[in-house]
Amino acid sequence: MTLSDTLDMGLSYLASFLLILVALIITLRKRTYTNICLCLVFFLLAVIETADQFAMNVMFDTLFMKKAVLFLEALLPPAFLMLSLSYSGKNPIRALAPSWWAPVLISFLFPVVVIAMPLDNFFYMPDFRSDKMLFLGHVGYWFYLGIMAYCILAMVNLEAVFSSSRGPDRWRIKFEYLGLCSILSVMIYYFSQGLLYRTINMGLIPVRSGILIVGVFLTGYSKLIRGDDTRIKVSRYVLYRSLTLLLVGMYLLLLGLFGEGMKYFGSGFAKNALIVTAFVIGILILVFVFSEGLRRKAMVVLNKHFFANKYDYREEWLKFTDRLSLCRTLADVKQTVLTTFIDTFGLKGASLYTLDYEHNIYCLGANQETKSEQKKTVQLSPALVSYFIERNRVLNPLDGEYLPTPVESDFIKQTGARFIVPMISNENIEGLVILTEQISPEEFIFEDYDIMKTLARQAALSIANFRLSEALGESREMAAVAKVSSFLIHDLKNLTYSMGLLLENSDEYINEPDFQKDMIDTIRNTVSKMNGLIQKLRQVPEKTALSKMPADLQLVVRDTVNDVRNMKHGIEIGFNGSSAMSLVDTDEIKKIVLNLLLNACDAVSDNGIIKAETGVNNGGCYIRVTDNGCGMARDFIANSLFKAFRTTKQKGLGVGLYQCMQIAEAHEGRIEVKSEQGKGSAFTVHLPLYAER
Repeated sequence: MTLSDTLDMGLSYLASFLLILVALIITLRKRTYTNICLCLVFFLLAVIETADQFAMNVMFDTLFMKKAVLFLEALLPPAFLMLSLSYSGKNPIRALAPSWWAPVLISFLFPVVVIAMPLDNFFYMPDFRSDKMLFLGHVGYWFYLGIMAYCILAMVNLEAVFSSSRGPDRWRIKFEYLGLCSILSVMIYYFSQGLLYRTINMGLIPVRSGILIVGVFLTGYSKLIRGDDTRIKVSRYVLYRSLTLLLVGMYLLLLGLFGEGMKYFGSGFAKNALIVTAFVIGILILVFVFSEGLRRKAMVVLNKHFFANKYDYREEWLKFTDRLSLCRTLADVKQTVLTTFIDTFGLKGASLYTLDYEHNIYCLGANQETKSEQKKTVQLSPALVSYFIERNRVLNPLDGEYLPTPVESDFIKQTGARFIVPMISNENIEGLVILTEQISPEEFIFEDYDIMKTLARQAALSIANFRLSEALGESREMAAVAKVSSFLIHDLKNLTYSMGLLLENSDEYINEPDFQKDMIDTIRNTVSKMNGLIQKLRQVPEKTALSKMPADLQLVVRDTVNDVRNMKHGIEIGFNGSSAMSLVDTDEIKKIVLNLLLNACDAVSDNGIIKAETGVNNGGCYIRVTDNGCGMARDFIANSLFKAFRTTKQKGLGVGLYQCMQIAEAHEGRIEVKSEQGKGSAFTVHLPLYAER
């Protein structure tokens, strides 16, 4: 065995080791469908590398080893295809569209063909040990052509995933995409020899090994480190494509210079080195092209020297309005606004605060890539409101033009705000867009501020329209309930009429036993029917005057717990309370506790546990009801929980928690919710503490 053979073998074994190592680390760290598919592909490539070296350099049965390698290569089409499809974020089998079933099924025919047909139909090896060439037969030619086609199909799928990603997501998967495309590219190059020359040159295995090492390094780094109008009118698209052509030209020039230098080395070494260099330089160029920071810097240079305006306002406007037109909910609008700001200005993250009209504060409505413990609310000072509306400015905390109050300074610090953009509509600030740092910092000019304000105004109009639409929907639902109520009232009228007749006859027949029995039966049936109607007629209450008196919440909650225990047998309801005096209407507070307990009973299974608690903390009283039931989705809590007619129950009207919130606010209190799907919920009612004078 020559030194060159030893080096080639060592390179293949190194590639195999790295493939297996990275596959194990990625899979053990997080078992997702994508990681499992990636692990299988890496293991398959590692075994192919090792088996090819055994066939060429180790004293094994060469025909047996090549048959094994052929079978392993037959597994590449389904493996690469399922890996590329798994990037949809779902189970690659369940996520398949009907149009994908045929390519998937055909890919599994490759190993069947290898098992069913003799090795001679694929290739023959007259002098394999010396020239390391496989001469392809008719079946082998189409076999390797098919493998190459599936590698190309996998690259197309990966490119579609990368093209559809935006902002921080693209930053995360950039090197993973480059690594996998490098691996697929070298496999396409390796198998393309069969298409061009009807041979497979196994002397190219060191090239394959080298690119596999580069590809697995890029993939591992991405997975483990980055995580899961003008005077001279020049088209931006033409200019950007010209820049790409310039990079390609430089790439070819470098290859030519490198190839000229390789003439002074051996022909075999020079050929392999040139191929490896071509792939490495190509990967480096792709790193430059796909770098968000470098892309932003290139755009700044081009806009500064080639265009009178930094932005194509028409393009930005159309892009934003197209995105908004696809939104179906208010939550979608908020996320679209943030995505547009992040993409337009190359930001690391952004958040959105919308106005709570009732309390005149701004509440966190959406965020992307910002601090998890971000401040949830903020109240603007009159000076800042004037700065936004009268001066029509975007707040830059670093320019010193506006001096924030201590509360506003704390808010800016906690959110990491680099700019605060007001969303103004009809001289009213509908919300605030908080912009954090840029991926590639640049100095903002008046055009940046203009496009910020333009996007913010359009966002304010969209949010206001969705709010009006929701209010109109609730009004219609209220009207529907009123219509249903009219029918129920008619039924109640009939019941009271029958009771009136009974009373009229009682004076004459009260002493007759038969009349007494009929009267009792009639009253019992009437009461039962009235209770049924009352259960159906769940009126949405308005805020009414309360009969407040000092009361111990411990006693109120304990009595309500006992009542629910008598109604709901088989469900464990615990109570652990301490004295907590508050000025309340006890009947109304009982309604809150009863609603929370009954909701908890509906959420838990037969073995569920419910706990009620009272106490004093932070200068106030609290009532807490927790359960280990099904929990609620975060989106439902944020957008629907305390709104009328929003419910997750199949037979519910969704007015119970709305009623609870109305009662709590009438007592100058509030309700806090913590819930996680599959783990349960905790509702805490905060009320003012009563202090005797």
